[in-house]
Amino acid sequence: MEHDRYESIFLRLARAYVGKYPRHSFKFHFDDREQEVIGSSPDTIEVKFKKTRETLKRIFLTGSLGLGESYCEGLITVDDRLYKYFVYIFVKLLHDKKLLLSLRATDILTVLGGKFNRLFFSKDKENDKVKNINAHYSLSNWFKDEKDANQFYLHWLGSPYIQYTCGKWDAETRTVDEAQLNKLNFYARRLGIDKVSAGKTLLDLGCGWGGLMLFMAENYRVKCKGLTLSTAQAEYIRSETRKRKLEDLVSVEVADAHSLNGKYDYIVSVGLLEHISDYDDLFKRISLSLKEDGAALLHAIFHIHRLYKVDPFLSKYIFPGGSTPRIGKSLRTLKTYFRSVDRNDLPMHSYPKTLVCWYDNFCLNEAKIRELLKEKSLVEDIDFAIRVFKHYLVLVHCGLSGNYSVVSNIVVKN
Repeated sequence: MEHDRYESIFLRLARAYVGKYPRHSFKFHFDDREQEVIGSSPDTIEVKFKKTRETLKRIFLTGSLGLGESYCEGLITVDDRLYKYFVYIFVKLLHDKKLLLSLRATDILTVLGGKFNRLFFSKDKENDKVKNINAHYSLSNWFKDEKDANQFYLHWLGSPYIQYTCGKWDAETRTVDEAQLNKLNFYARRLGIDKVSAGKTLLDLGCGWGGLMLFMAENYRVKCKGLTLSTAQAEYIRSETRKRKLEDLVSVEVADAHSLNGKYDYIVSVGLLEHISDYDDLFKRISLSLKEDGAALLHAIFHIHRLYKVDPFLSKYIFPGGSTPRIGKSLRTLKTYFRSVDRNDLPMHSYPKTLVCWYDNFCLNEAKIRELLKEKSLVEDIDFAIRVFKHYLVLVHCGLSGNYSVVSNIVVKN
């Protein structure tokens, strides 16, 4: 069977991948051309390509962006439950040095060419910050009514204390709700919040849908204030605060995290650092806003490689202007403002496990999500929109399953 250059390269890469990771076999369909099964595992994953030669060329020339857009456009079809194993082929080739070096020299150059030809989509200008945040967290390009944007996320993040950051997966943890409660209880202990903390004050920077604040208010009677740039999230928090009769304990402002003022017993930032660029300014302001005996906790995905770059698919479609801080540099900066800097890493694979649950929830509720998009959104291509979120959750899962980044929480004190 004759293949063009990019088809041949892809098949060689797949064989190399299966040779090292033999859990699954793969059966590829190149349009109407059925390929021989690669691998000896009885668990065979079928992957169907449309416009195969153009699609594979696009992937090898533009890397992650080409892969993600090809999937979103319906040019690649894989069972939802197995899609991550297909994506792993490309992720492992980029991050497993032994696997990469086992390839032909020309194939290595092709793979790396796609990695570094990233077509970077940056929207990190200060005046774009509000627009960037609302594009994702309020889905401002999709919905006119913020309640509908919130409902989209509730379909797959729904819990008593909504979290859009990873849970803490201990050995005995079985569900994502357990993992999130593990994290919230652990962070209360890390901050020194207990039953005698009633009446103390907490500031949540980039507070999401308010899950941490609602937890601290209901369980410890801590007085919480949140800052968010997402108008949809602020509306949800206000609604939940009224519903739970917590108006005297929980409040929210639509404001930039850098605008924090006043003095607080506790300051938290869970998932905010991935959306800012001036860490020095933020850390200095946190130091100035902490009471003398106060404590702050910063939770984020930190990258650990010097050559880290934002994934272009995520930058274009999911988190415009987003990035992840470097752990070493962040710790050094924190030490210039705080006398005590205590780093703790969540258990390994906490984020990949959380992402699997979110993805499963998304697929389980796909019919409801489709109906919501059909009836309430401005989205014209619903299939594309659905696949954007599926690919995003799978891509991040695969990327965080290796030793390429770490999820840390850092407690600092003046």
